[in-house]
Amino acid sequence: QIFSTDGQFKNRFGVRGRSPGQLQRPTGVAVHPCGDIIIADYDNKWVSIFSSDGKFKAKIGSGKLMGPKGVSVDRNGHIIVVDNKACCVFIFQPNGKIVTRFGSRGNGDKQFAGPHFAAVNHNNEIIITDFHNHSVKVFNQEGEFLLKFGSNGEGNGQFNAPTGVAVDSNGNIIVADWGNSRIQVFDGSGSFLSYINTSADPLYGPQGLALTSDGHVVVADSGNHCFKVYRYLQ
Repeated sequence: QIFSTDGQFKNRFGVRGRSPGQLQRPTGVAVHPCGDIIIADYDNKWVSIFSSDGKFKAKIGSGKLMGPKGVSVDRNGHIIVVDNKACCVFIFQPNGKIVTRFGSRGNGDKQFAGPHFAAVNHNNEIIITDFHNHSVKVFNQEGEFLLKFGSNGEGNGQFNAPTGVAVDSNGNIIVADWGNSRIQVFDGSGSFLSYINTSADPLYGPQGLALTSDGHVVVADSGNHCFKVYRYLQ
């Protein structure tokens, strides 16, 4: 479904099913610079591409993906897909050709345990939330490991299963901390900066998030079955 920035319904598309153009369990969404809407379909094990008005155009990753969860688009227009089941990341051209694949199951720097979502910074570096490893990992566009931050806990900079991730215009990284029901903000090197103030309307299990051009953060609140919008000052 598509809503205006003030929450007004605008459009919807898709029906349940396992045929191209249908959706079985959509989990991640991104918008390509050309305006196409990219949907990760977890149970169909592919990524669907729709036009901006909801017309189906193509599916990619069929036969390669095991459980696509999050999607993002890099500065080259490549589609980044986080495969939650296979514990790896695919980078596709929009036509479905694989550019590269990286990661495997485990707890090492280049490994994942249930990775969820992805974001891309101004250096075209790829930021992945590693759910069961309670950390966030950063890779270059070739998939080479650069850094990680976070550990399991409730303190500043710690996570209890990180999920959604976004990057602001200054390169700061915003992370949804699912198990701690909060949103944390880090600088580009992973140092903790602050929290998003959600006290007026608390979260319960935040999942995906995105930043708007007018200085707000939109959060999918899974426990409360709604979207919430908070003020975010860059």
